[in-house]
Amino acid sequence: MKRTGGIIATVLTSLLCGLPGLGLACMGVLGLLGTQSSASEPLTTKAFQDTLLGGAIFIGGGLLLVLIPILVAIFTLRKKNVPAAASNAYYAAPAQPAYTPPAPAYQPPAYQAQPAQPVQASPTPGQDIYGQLLRLNRPTAPYRIVDGRSEGVDLIAEWKIVDAQWYEVFAKANLTKVFRIYMKFDPARREVRAMDREYTVQWRAGVPSLGGEASFFKGQKASVSFGLGTGFTETLAPGVVYKYKFNTNELKQPIQQVIAACGWTYKGVAFGQL
Repeated sequence: MKRTGGIIATVLTSLLCGLPGLGLACMGVLGLLGTQSSASEPLTTKAFQDTLLGGAIFIGGGLLLVLIPILVAIFTLRKKNVPAAASNAYYAAPAQPAYTPPAPAYQPPAYQAQPAQPVQASPTPGQDIYGQLLRLNRPTAPYRIVDGRSEGVDLIAEWKIVDAQWYEVFAKANLTKVFRIYMKFDPARREVRAMDREYTVQWRAGVPSLGGEASFFKGQKASVSFGLGTGFTETLAPGVVYKYKFNTNELKQPIQQVIAACGWTYKGVAFGQL
């Protein structure tokens, strides 16, 4: 359509402008040629100049009119450069819609992370045997096993001689010496290293007290009796009866039995550090 319109405009401008312009140019040329004719009457200088000016105007105006259809043809009929992408747009294959896979019939619920639950750590070998030895404590027994961290060990086993509820029992036994067992665990070797420490007992108005380092023994005590006279009998619920004469074995044997049941070894230390 644009090309047809350009052709029509070119034709119209040629008829309306090109032909009249060509005629004016021809008239101007003829006028200039007439001034050169020898047969004609000589012109004055002023008339000659006017004739030249008129011929030039006719020629110039005619050329301008002739130039109009030429310019119209150039601007309307020239082939415009169309970008390759645009020219090929008409031939490009139609865009295919992106493939969308069908949704599954069942959509599993989104995974939600559950808060971490505290892990109940299993007792270490040291903690297990620690608890087993503490279970030897009972109100009717004349000894006790206590935490020994204040003195640099794990556990301490001792007679209840400084317990007010047991003054009378130990007074009847006429104790003059007692000892403690200091225990330290070695989980790598599964050993309980034990050291005995012996103390003298001083009685004042029926109240006993340990003599401190004045009479102090550190090592391993043999099975000797520290008590004289009346002992103490402990009767348990199932009918088991324990008779105490407050010697070393009566305190060591229950401890050694528990340690052996746990698969550990009781190792007495006579010298050096635990």
